[in-house]
Amino acid sequence: KRTRNLIHLGVFVLIILLVGLLIYLNLNFFNTTIRSYVEKFGYLGIFLFSFIADALVQPIGPEAPALIGVLFKLNFVGIIISTLLGSYLASLMIFYLGKTYLQSKFKFINKKRNYELFEKYGKWGLALAAISPVPWVVFCWLSGAYRLKLKQFIFYGLIPRTIRIIVIVGIAWYAGIFI
Repeated sequence: KRTRNLIHLGVFVLIILLVGLLIYLNLNFFNTTIRSYVEKFGYLGIFLFSFIADALVQPIGPEAPALIGVLFKLNFVGIIISTLLGSYLASLMIFYLGKTYLQSKFKFINKKRNYELFEKYGKWGLALAAISPVPWVVFCWLSGAYRLKLKQFIFYGLIPRTIRIIVIVGIAWYAGIFI
């Protein structure tokens, strides 16, 4: 049973890494695609690509489609709302996938020492991931897997993430910095 769980974990991690690598190797294609979808669909395009950006481990954050919205001079509030809704929905989905799938399938998560480490440092790691280039999605999974309370996930993860997105898009909007 332990071997099977490790195989599941390995396959899961491998798939995520392969998707991230595929996106990284085709970054220009994805940036061009995001740009064309935001130009064509506006706020819906920003929402969809913000969702995808926060649902997958890859180097494009939800700010990229938001900044393209700034480039096309879309309404600032509309850009922020579209970006945050996509980001929140993806983050909560990954959090619940971690809570239901990772916690129940992978026994290494259940080790007492791992729980203690996450209890002590996990919230701050989540906050750091929310405002930095550290992979956000990984911390969403771990937060769910280690049974972080939803209120704590919102306080330590989504609120700092909101601040990051508003600051980055706000600087671009008010300073006139475009992609």
